[in-house]
Amino acid sequence: MEQTLAPAKVQNYNLTVTPQRVAVIKVWDAMLRGARQYVEANGFMGVHNMPHIVGVTGACENTDTLFTLDWYDGEKMFLPQSNQLYIEMLTQAIPSGRVYGEMMSFRKEAKADNRRLAQFQLFEIEHLGDLDELLGHIGGVVRSAANKVAEECAAELALFGRDAKDLVDLTFKRITYTEAVEVLQGDKFPELQWGDDLEARHEGRLTELMGPMFVTHYPEEIKFFNMRNNDEDPRVVNSSDLLLPLAGESAGSAEREFDGDKLREKLDKSSMLEGLLRQGMKREDFDWYLDFHKDHEVKLHSGAGIGLARVAQFILGQTDIRNCVPFLINRDNAI
Repeated sequence: MEQTLAPAKVQNYNLTVTPQRVAVIKVWDAMLRGARQYVEANGFMGVHNMPHIVGVTGACENTDTLFTLDWYDGEKMFLPQSNQLYIEMLTQAIPSGRVYGEMMSFRKEAKADNRRLAQFQLFEIEHLGDLDELLGHIGGVVRSAANKVAEECAAELALFGRDAKDLVDLTFKRITYTEAVEVLQGDKFPELQWGDDLEARHEGRLTELMGPMFVTHYPEEIKFFNMRNNDEDPRVVNSSDLLLPLAGESAGSAEREFDGDKLREKLDKSSMLEGLLRQGMKREDFDWYLDFHKDHEVKLHSGAGIGLARVAQFILGQTDIRNCVPFLINRDNAI
């Protein structure tokens, strides 16, 4: 049964130790060890000391939410939202074709509310393989993380009204975006149209109906430019979002386009490029990534970024993400 805790006061949250905060820290420790246990057992090599000062290729989707840094000689650099493009290429060189990394993702969110953080931990995986195999790995990471918490943190979970038994051996349903829209139209959202991005209220309703789940094959226009189009229905890309109860979207994933010419074409027509040009950036900022695909024989690969704060929110059964992180960093609160 969910127990909602009031967010701690802005001025003292990060400097105050309470039983609930210690419990959150213990849950995170178990969660991370469980996630690492899965990738290490499945042949993923850890990529460490990844960059926290990046060019614009460190953006995920929305370049408007990048934090800007004044680099040497007035050059503009950024805090990363993802290291995806950097570790993608390593799948082509490492014998197992499987890599993972842990990083801090920074988002210049305009609001400080129950869903948004300015800094959170991202667990990223990339591998040689397709979307179906990737979803198995994402589910494996989250299941292993939750199992470790259930095994070691029953008393801590109880402080949040959560029963450890509810977290053991999680399963994840799968539906397509098209099916999700049909479900929502026939339920509480008749105005929803195919092509609309799913909002938090839509994701919340889907998880109320189905529990933890993957929604797959989103329209190309609402996803990152390098996602690979589906062969049978090129309107959609081979992508998926992991939706968790209370937390909503907790992982974004996709097959990556590996044909250099198609990749360049997809960037040229993307909304991301429009945002870059609007902010004074250049298409040439992506040349190193595009050139890699031109100069190498790149194999089919896919990857995901798992937002651990959202996973922790689900594990703790909380409606407010601010109660679910060891250190709260958002627009209203920082150290």
